Amino acid sequence: MAETYSLAVTGAGIGQKFAQKVHTLPDSGATPGAMARAQQLHTPLLCLNPDGSQAYYVLDAGRSTPANPVLRRV
Repeated sequence: MAETYSLAVTGAGIGQKFAQKVHTLPDSGATPGAMARAQQLHTPLLCLNPDGSQAYYVLDAGRSTPANPVLRRV
């Protein structure tokens, strides 16, 4: 099944200046409960990059909050 990005939840990548939220999280990992589960299990999420390409990221458990997810590229 293909990922969808209709919830438009964005996250910042590690090392980005000013913590710009530019990566769109997939709908399967965009809710607070799904984010918590993905952090616990280190589940890679297929996120949408600003240029339209896709890449796998994991949520950084030490820096992320439900309102401000921080992503680390796998």
